[in-house]
Amino acid sequence: MLYCSNYSCQAPNSERSKFCQKCRTPLTKRYLWAIGPAAESCRVDELLANRYLVKGGRVLLDTKPGLLPGISTEQIPDELLPYLRLSPYALHVPQVYDWVRLESAGGPEKLALLERSPLYLPNTPSDADPPASDPQLFPSLTDLWPRSSALRQLNWLWQIAHLWQPFATEQVVSSLLMPDLLRVEGPLVRLMELQLDASGIEPTLADLGSLWQQWLPSAHAKVSPHLDALCRDMTGGQLHSAEQVIERLDEALWTVTQELPRQVSLATRTDQGPSRQRNEDACYPPSGTAQAIALTPTTTPLLIVCDGIGGHQGGDVASNLAIAAVQQHLQSSDLSRLSPLVLMQELEAAACAANDLISQRNDEEQRQDRQRMGTTLVMALVRGHELYLAHVGDSRAYWITPWNCHQITQDDDVASREVRMGYSFYREALQHASSGSLVQALGMSSSALLHANVQRFVLDDDSLFLLCSDGLSDNDRVEQYWDLELLPVLGGRANLETVTQRLVDLANSQNGHDNVTVGIVHVHLPSLSPTKLAPTQLPGAEVAPVPTAIASTAVVSPVGSPSAQAAQASNPLPNLSPQPSEPALPNTQVVSPVAAKPRTLPLLLTLLALLGAGALGYWLMRDRLASLTGFPPAPTLPPPAEEDPAIALQPGAFLLIGRAAEGAPGDTSGLVLLSSPPHSRGQSHGIPLPLQPLQRQVWRSPLVAC
Repeated sequence: MLYCSNYSCQAPNSERSKFCQKCRTPLTKRYLWAIGPAAESCRVDELLANRYLVKGGRVLLDTKPGLLPGISTEQIPDELLPYLRLSPYALHVPQVYDWVRLESAGGPEKLALLERSPLYLPNTPSDADPPASDPQLFPSLTDLWPRSSALRQLNWLWQIAHLWQPFATEQVVSSLLMPDLLRVEGPLVRLMELQLDASGIEPTLADLGSLWQQWLPSAHAKVSPHLDALCRDMTGGQLHSAEQVIERLDEALWTVTQELPRQVSLATRTDQGPSRQRNEDACYPPSGTAQAIALTPTTTPLLIVCDGIGGHQGGDVASNLAIAAVQQHLQSSDLSRLSPLVLMQELEAAACAANDLISQRNDEEQRQDRQRMGTTLVMALVRGHELYLAHVGDSRAYWITPWNCHQITQDDDVASREVRMGYSFYREALQHASSGSLVQALGMSSSALLHANVQRFVLDDDSLFLLCSDGLSDNDRVEQYWDLELLPVLGGRANLETVTQRLVDLANSQNGHDNVTVGIVHVHLPSLSPTKLAPTQLPGAEVAPVPTAIASTAVVSPVGSPSAQAAQASNPLPNLSPQPSEPALPNTQVVSPVAAKPRTLPLLLTLLALLGAGALGYWLMRDRLASLTGFPPAPTLPPPAEEDPAIALQPGAFLLIGRAAEGAPGDTSGLVLLSSPPHSRGQSHGIPLPLQPLQRQVWRSPLVAC
């Protein structure tokens, strides 16, 4: 049983349903991964804390997603602090959802539940389909490594290298040395959970090099020379920092991707919304743009979304100033020739330039405190095989994969800051009165106090990114509708111009409290085929059927809607097949059914019998129907005769109204319908309604007494 997340509804529904059967709200399905000693003692179908249903294999379903988890920050255990402090890396690291108290024979125990874990559903039924199979883990990196492209193998190593330093800071770098914890969702490396480093033992890059050497024999031919040299230098102690490893991997990536053709499609749209007097949002390219760009070594497509702050004080001015300043700064440099590190610094400098321009305007107009105008900023820049993302404030960016929707920016608000500092769990922090207050935005203070968040992503497959203001992202609208509105783009079943308009309409109808701006970046790599995905068996669970779509473990599960099914059948979606390492199943022969000979005569006889029975039943019941409805059955109308138009019509009579066959020019006399019969004085309480000759329509209606 799954309860609707709509607070005013909360009706129970089947787990297999996509929408609430009562209010039609999309059902939120959060599949959680349990960690801790108590996780092994949970029994299948057991309900924990009166809400968490054990599905098996340490996977639980929150049956009441509309209610807040019962977590408390009175005493956060040390083993959970790394999850909080690594929340900026939520694309790779699961997050704490709840901390449940369990009673056992040995005393009370705590069970930690993680959301955004690497789980998927083997199928996505519609409301009329059989129940869904249990969630499964994504395959491990080592399982898919031998069958992956050169670009994808290097991309996985590159992501691990980027996680090394922050993991080492939190003393969980051992997690990157355990192959079974490294799961892959297409191009993304995702951790099942974090493993604390052993006391007194600090893993080194030499240990990481030793692990990578185990993958060398099955590496792609284009990757082997680079990986061999890299592993020798790592194990030999010649590389002392993760940054040096990243530089070597960047060189290999540029070598492998030089000849790969790419095309980028951009689309933007902004709208005032139904409840605002002006539009304080802004975007670049201008609203309504939809264009496709063939990437060359010198092209760097840019997309920007800004959400102005200040209302009548100038939020619209601030958002447009920010876009102008960012454009001017980036156009002054040849971005195609910059190293990745320098390019990231340039994006941060562009954000600071916009901040200085808005701050200068505030100072000139002597604006102080809350009177200062400002704006959020989120921008994406594509260069070669990379996408660079910079953001300030709470405008968001999402990465849409064939299986999931990932929020890849972290809001610059009080709640997120509390989590990053390890003070609170996210959902508990949201309950504070100031949780949504921004801690930084452009134009509010000096650039010396501004810290723009800049990220870099390697693109090894078709990639879709959504940038939007909170007019759309509020109330989890993106997480609820991504599979219906955005997933078809990856399948080639929808164009960006249509999708941006649908997202704006969705924001206005489902939220409607703010301006809304959306921008979409679709990077298409036609020469690459996606890596096949194989099901992975959960502990104590049977191997599930071949997956057809992925369920978000933190938000709403995709469904087998027509658009999702169309995208599923399209080429860019992975062709999912079992792993070679799994036990072979018996061969099953698919036999075509034998075509039956058509039997026309029995069918015709059956139809005639049904029609005759219906006619007879109607004739026998006609008087009964007349007594129930007050109307006699429709009589057969006689041929029209010449009658005096002044003759009074009786109740129950039928009137045939049509275009006059002939008449004198200018003659407008005709039938007059009154809302009530005339009084004895010859006056009427109704308003005469002369009927004009009808054009191309004829209908018949009974007259009733008024």
